[in-house]
Amino acid sequence: MLSLAYPRAEAAPIAFPCPIDARRDLTDTLACYRQTVENQPLNYTMTSIVQLPGIEQRTYRLVSQSWSPDQLVRPDTWVHEVALYIPQDALPRRALVIANDGTRHPGEGETPRTPNDFLPDTLADIARSTRTAVISVSDVPNQLLSYADDGKPKAEDDSVARSWTLFMQSPHTRGAMPLHVPMAASIWRAMSLAERELTSLGIHRFVVSGISKRAWTTWLALIGDQRVDAIAPFAIDLLSTRAALENMYRSYGGNWPLAFYPYYAEGIDRTLDSPAFGLLMRIEDPLSYLGTRHSSRLAVPKYIVNASGDDFFVPDNSQRYFDKLPGAKALRMVPNSSHSDIRRATLDSLVPFVKRIQHGKALPQVDAAPIETNGQTILRLRTSERPRQLLLWQATNPLARDFRYACGIRYTSTPIAMNGARPQQLVLVPPTNGWRAYFVEATFDDGFVATSQTYILGDGYPSTPPPAVGGSCRTLPGRDTHS
Repeated sequence: MLSLAYPRAEAAPIAFPCPIDARRDLTDTLACYRQTVENQPLNYTMTSIVQLPGIEQRTYRLVSQSWSPDQLVRPDTWVHEVALYIPQDALPRRALVIANDGTRHPGEGETPRTPNDFLPDTLADIARSTRTAVISVSDVPNQLLSYADDGKPKAEDDSVARSWTLFMQSPHTRGAMPLHVPMAASIWRAMSLAERELTSLGIHRFVVSGISKRAWTTWLALIGDQRVDAIAPFAIDLLSTRAALENMYRSYGGNWPLAFYPYYAEGIDRTLDSPAFGLLMRIEDPLSYLGTRHSSRLAVPKYIVNASGDDFFVPDNSQRYFDKLPGAKALRMVPNSSHSDIRRATLDSLVPFVKRIQHGKALPQVDAAPIETNGQTILRLRTSERPRQLLLWQATNPLARDFRYACGIRYTSTPIAMNGARPQQLVLVPPTNGWRAYFVEATFDDGFVATSQTYILGDGYPSTPPPAVGGSCRTLPGRDTHS
């Protein structure tokens, strides 16, 4: 064991530092919690140094925090493996932080699971290709976690859903209860570790990325910490959360996708119109920070990468939030991808994005606006840079407004002829029966891929659930949202 520790004691229990009462705006929760954890001594130990081709990999054991609001959660001490991938020719001042998964506290008879979202080879490839130090923090969140009111060990969405319920039972005394809050703190503490360990590079700015709930955490880490100056969230197409959930529910004929089950089992669907859920969204929904003292945080460069056939989210959710986001932004819809398949797109998305951020190059814009003209839907398209390839992707479901990859829906592409700098005029043909989804994909000279938003043509929303094909292609019956 290499000797380097600051200090060796486990994290002390955290007392929430900000006044908590009915008058405090919950959009200050993240800033308050960051103040709390950053006031604690930084507690980590180096465990290894490995030389890879062109890379030095340093690994640390980090204790990020003690998290157990109202003593409701065990274990309360969060421990992570933080791996630094440092290129020999690393650029100074900025690093990339990856919120990674893992299972540190497995169930009985099981073994701990190392991260699967971003594998070591991928992390090293990103570092080499971008000349950027990459920091991977594992076990975001720590899991399995047991909540005192039911004692059943939980992971991933089951744990998020339970934390939401406990928050909504007492919103003004459990501000740190939503699981994404300590998850964000894991990122902040890994950033502080990197600042201390990478002094020769003068690292004080960070691009942050993650997948699924770790992508949601990416947004919240941005809100709470000024050091984050760009983000790349993958597969969390859920900003403007209440409206996005409504779009999901109506798209499935007043039902929920099977992937929503952890939240359904927790009864979250029954709370969507409650005051407590509204308070939860003041913390959780990134768009809730518009118009607050934190709104400028949303203006940093953002590369939002979503899956066309996501098990959770319907492909036109971005229409509820993308145009509202300030500042530099780009969207990518990955064709023929499920929620978990988005891992395939991480390397070829992050490399050109991080390069552009590192070299101060603007993100490419794909501006599209559908208009109805003489009974036709015309998509007027313009790009800020000339792409090397332009494709129109489409998928049709004759039976349902359902584009899940698990349900056998596949997109096909058609090349679009490029006419210099002039806007393109594309005719979007509605289906004879059912629903059809369209989006435009532009690939630029540096490999950056950006798409338009997705547009769905068809006869409004269905009144019946989609056919149940089996496996993941099923739905859950809708229930009253006013409970």
